[in-house]
Amino acid sequence: MRNFKMADHLYIFYSIVFLLNVVHIFWADSMLYSIIGILGIVMVVINFPGADRVFKILGFILLAFGTFFFLSSDVKVTEVPAFFSGNVGLLFLISMLPWMNSVVKAGRYNKLLQALLGGNVKGMGSLYVRSEVTMVSLAAFLNLSSAAISQDLLRNQLKGVKSKVRKGFIAMSTLRGYSLALLWSPLEILLATSIFITGANYLQVLPWMLLVALLGFIFDAGLGKMMFRKHQVPEQTGAAKSLGENKKRLLEFIVALVLFLIVVVFLANVVHFAFLFSVTVAIFPFAFIWSVLMKRRKSFLNIGFPTWKQQTNHLNNFIVLLLTLSFLTEALNASPYLQYLQDPIVALKGHPLLIMLFIQVAFLGMTVLGVHPLATMGIFGGVSQLLMGALPSVTLTILLASCAIATVPSAPYGLIVTITSVGLRMNPYQIVLRNLPYSIMCGLLGVAVSLLTLYLY
Repeated sequence: MRNFKMADHLYIFYSIVFLLNVVHIFWADSMLYSIIGILGIVMVVINFPGADRVFKILGFILLAFGTFFFLSSDVKVTEVPAFFSGNVGLLFLISMLPWMNSVVKAGRYNKLLQALLGGNVKGMGSLYVRSEVTMVSLAAFLNLSSAAISQDLLRNQLKGVKSKVRKGFIAMSTLRGYSLALLWSPLEILLATSIFITGANYLQVLPWMLLVALLGFIFDAGLGKMMFRKHQVPEQTGAAKSLGENKKRLLEFIVALVLFLIVVVFLANVVHFAFLFSVTVAIFPFAFIWSVLMKRRKSFLNIGFPTWKQQTNHLNNFIVLLLTLSFLTEALNASPYLQYLQDPIVALKGHPLLIMLFIQVAFLGMTVLGVHPLATMGIFGGVSQLLMGALPSVTLTILLASCAIATVPSAPYGLIVTITSVGLRMNPYQIVLRNLPYSIMCGLLGVAVSLLTLYLY
């Protein structure tokens, strides 16, 4: 009989907590909410030792400040467990994401990357544009795997190119294209969190996020094409044919993405589920039906179930970050020290552009210092009522989401930068320096589009 390892079965415990959270959505009860919070505290205790060093430090800081704010408030100790319940829904969404990735793998859509990137191009300038288009098209579903696959393909395709040029090209085109896809993807946790904070309608936010992504692509693809136009790509053979053969599969993929968006919008606007919950509950049924239509049901389940278990068992970093962040946010809201965070925003009231620039600088500065943008998002969530007094909910959502996502290619301890750093054998801060101008540019585009919506809502 094999030894029973608790760490291999944590997904069962987490699933129970997530199920209780679903019950609470339909049957709001303070006692149930406190029970979820108590279980959340247990989750933090279990996962703290296994979290990465950066997240341990963040978690400790968030707990320390949260405790300070709690002691300064009039909140009773018996109310504290509920403070850890606020972000359980976000954890539930993160745990469900592997199912969407699994149906993409089961349908072998990840091989589209090879076809799209493999066609002959005139030079690296044209390849830069193609790389970004590919990432924007496929990363919405493929998520991190799209970056890993495309980086491997580009490494092989650019073998004959100087190492410094090759590494810079890959670090820029894949990470920037990846972030452009996140701007509008309903599966992106930063976008979902911003909507969770503001309560905005995703259908109203989506066109503006697509506009930010389109403008970001136009600017960056143009600059990338100019920057790498003098460098040639080693000639490829046989790739053009595969690209033509995969056009139908690319169309299928795009149709599936559009249908998923329609399902999410239906649940949010017709059934009136919260956006975060709509995305979460739509993932598995949609992925399963998709696999059945592709006649890949068995492959989907064989890939999906082990992947879901493995990734749910290893939510260490997200559990430590999100649940301690929930504690901090709730404690801050109950503390008189909230006034000190509100004062700068109050001072800027009547100057929406300055508020927007302040938020962009805060996201960028905190990210470069190693603070996860989700943590910064949570801090702004603590003063969301004040912010929504200054900015409409749609405007604030676009601002928070675009400024947060713009920092993804420049986050030295972010997962995508870490994966790229290891794959390219490149210092993460070299990647940050390469992508910092893009992060500033994309954030400013988010500010510009937010400013435009200010006069429409």
